[in-house]
Amino acid sequence: MEILYKKNFLYIAGLILVFILGIFVYFYKLDKIPSGFYIDEALPGYNAYSILKTGKDEYGKFFPIAFRFYGSYNPPLYTYLTIPSIALFGLNIYAVRFPSVLFGLLSALVFYLMLKKSELVKNKLTLLLGFLLFLISPWNLLYSRVGYEVSLGLLLFSIGVLGMRLGLTKRSWFIIGLLASSLSTYAAYTERFLAPLVIAAYLLIYRRIFFDKSRRGHTVSALVLTLFTQIPNLYLMTTPAFFPKAEESFISLVIAQSVNFNKMIPFWTAFLVNFIKEFISHYLAYFSPRSLFFLPDPDLQRSIPELSVLYFWMVIPYFYGIYWLYKNRSRKYAKFLTVILLLAPIPASLTKDPFSTHRALPLLFPMMLVIAHGLDDLVDKLSRVMRICIITSLILVSLLSLWRSYFVLLANERAVYWGYGVESLATEIKKNPEKYFVIDQSRIKPPYIQLAFFLKYSPQEFQKLRPDVVKNYYSNLQFDNHYTFANIETRSINWETDIYKEQILVGDSLSISGNQAKEHFLTNIFEIKDPLGYTVFVGYETNPREKCRPIKLKDYRCNILN
Repeated sequence: MEILYKKNFLYIAGLILVFILGIFVYFYKLDKIPSGFYIDEALPGYNAYSILKTGKDEYGKFFPIAFRFYGSYNPPLYTYLTIPSIALFGLNIYAVRFPSVLFGLLSALVFYLMLKKSELVKNKLTLLLGFLLFLISPWNLLYSRVGYEVSLGLLLFSIGVLGMRLGLTKRSWFIIGLLASSLSTYAAYTERFLAPLVIAAYLLIYRRIFFDKSRRGHTVSALVLTLFTQIPNLYLMTTPAFFPKAEESFISLVIAQSVNFNKMIPFWTAFLVNFIKEFISHYLAYFSPRSLFFLPDPDLQRSIPELSVLYFWMVIPYFYGIYWLYKNRSRKYAKFLTVILLLAPIPASLTKDPFSTHRALPLLFPMMLVIAHGLDDLVDKLSRVMRICIITSLILVSLLSLWRSYFVLLANERAVYWGYGVESLATEIKKNPEKYFVIDQSRIKPPYIQLAFFLKYSPQEFQKLRPDVVKNYYSNLQFDNHYTFANIETRSINWETDIYKEQILVGDSLSISGNQAKEHFLTNIFEIKDPLGYTVFVGYETNPREKCRPIKLKDYRCNILN
């Protein structure tokens, strides 16, 4: 009895220590790393602030069911759940990223519960190890420490999977599983398409359980309740706002390929062949050891330097886990896990990107379960001393590589991809309220919303900038990045007219060259550099009187100054 008590005490202490480590890793320098503040973070942040203050988003729409943002129509749940954080901490980077961190930590807890409830783990050490590895996985950490909706999508998807798994025997969990899956469609774009797939496959595979006479009424009632929660999405399906990212799919590529074969075989035959080929190519990439363990996401803004989405050594338990699934294929849990694993990457596989980490984030949950079961098989084969030595070494290697790649390399090398410098630019604008700033848009993503965020610009005033959008809110997909508010204008620099006005022209290092500055008598008044010393923003003050002085034949633009 005493030995059992000690074992339980050590196990609980281990769980607490792992969670404390997770809290430290997730909250450490949260407002500083990633360096900068990306537009996809500023949009939900400022809109949450706008709703907190006025009940309306940046365009003046009262509690929208999808946020228009810059024509992307993002699911609304993350923005709404950011409101309490902004009310508590104020309008700052920490407040926007705080909910995402909580969702990432909670996803790890749901993962632990799922692993424990499988009742197929041979060693309690595997439960602790799996919990820790999910917490420190590069995939989960990257998207939990930024103000993106995908972390919330993963949490609700994970709760849905857990609920459906436990719902095979407990009716209350069945309802929780369906409702969480349904809510996930309002959290992230991928889950909008993945959740219906999972629910349909689940009910099909286990139809004998859920449509048995004893459970049929309960199942129908749960489905009706779930369908009721989808009313906003059903409405959106009648508008262009439901599928605004159609251009992100590979359909246009497949059509182009099919047209080339049109003379040899019928178009629709060519289309079907090319579609299947493209889909299989993308789909298999999400199970490729190369993509999962050795190569980072090709998008530098969505990857960690020198780290893939999972640690390289996990490739061994990954293959063991696949074999474990095969060995236990007759068990309900293994069958269920296989289905989730196979379905998770389908939405991401339909896009242009060969391996998109943010769209495929739901795959992390079943993938880590497979790896955990593979680890369990491996751990069970080792002696106690070998277990301690090998596991300790692997954890230390993982933590050190994570610290180096994320907290050092990403913080410095990837700053420019995370909108670094916009906060400093806002500070320069605050220091010169009497000056007029023209922010060049020809080479950079529109920083209008980041500037509104850091300037804490009045939502009531901001809503006046696009009054016509509200009339056709869910059908007006066109986005105009030309904004004029406070003492700011965001547009491309017009060299024909802007040099004849007293203002400050702002661009990156290539927007305004040294020769242009000299030719047009521009004065460099500030330069903002990233952590590596590269210029991200440079500000030049115009001098129209000097520009006009050498002109013998008076230019009409110069006459305005006289």
